[in-house]
Amino acid sequence: MKYKFTILALLMPLLGMAQVNVSPLAIGAQQLKAWDTEINLDTIDQEKLPQRVTGGLIATANISNFIIRQNQNWFSSYMKVGADLGGFVDFTVTKHFAIQGRLMLTAEQNRFADTDAQNLLWAFGFDIPVMFLARFGNLQKGYLSVGGGPFTHFNYASNIGKKGAEVYSLSNNHSGIGATLTYEFPIGIQVVANYFVSLTDIISFHKKNAAAGNVQGIYPQRVELGIAYRWQNYHTIAK
Repeated sequence: MKYKFTILALLMPLLGMAQVNVSPLAIGAQQLKAWDTEINLDTIDQEKLPQRVTGGLIATANISNFIIRQNQNWFSSYMKVGADLGGFVDFTVTKHFAIQGRLMLTAEQNRFADTDAQNLLWAFGFDIPVMFLARFGNLQKGYLSVGGGPFTHFNYASNIGKKGAEVYSLSNNHSGIGATLTYEFPIGIQVVANYFVSLTDIISFHKKNAAAGNVQGIYPQRVELGIAYRWQNYHTIAK
């Protein structure tokens, strides 16, 4: 019996050491599991982003006119309704930043008043905007994108300069800056609002016209509102 108590006395410290060695491992495993659960809960709304490169279609209605810099109010421009149709390509740089390029066919019209005469002007062309976008949101709630950038407009058909050509002529090719605000729903449908204004003057007066000195510059501007759709919406970061 004495030997049994002696053996137990010797084993007690070893059992204590075993408990000390096992307990931290068990606690560590439980803590890692808890952290893993916590991380999953924290990132569940952020782990899904647009693909690195995506694309889609845009269709908008527009209203457009000219900003006229002049010494006297001899000329005026009134907004009329037009339309735009095209596509976009998105390059996702980070979770909150993307670069978007567009190619848009445009149809614009406005009423240009030259003293007492009013001419309905129309123009067809295409725009190439490049937008730098800040993006906020997630897959479950949708994405809000806001940004802007440069654009170039190429005109291929119009009656600008034909009516009243003895007074002025206009070349509707121009470049400027644009701004965009987009809300994208989880299914890929977007509501889009855009504004574009030219920074280059499009007017060229006839040298013999006495009124030529009145106007210092004509700059097209356009407001758009429409919808878009993105293909191949989202993927997970894990992929």
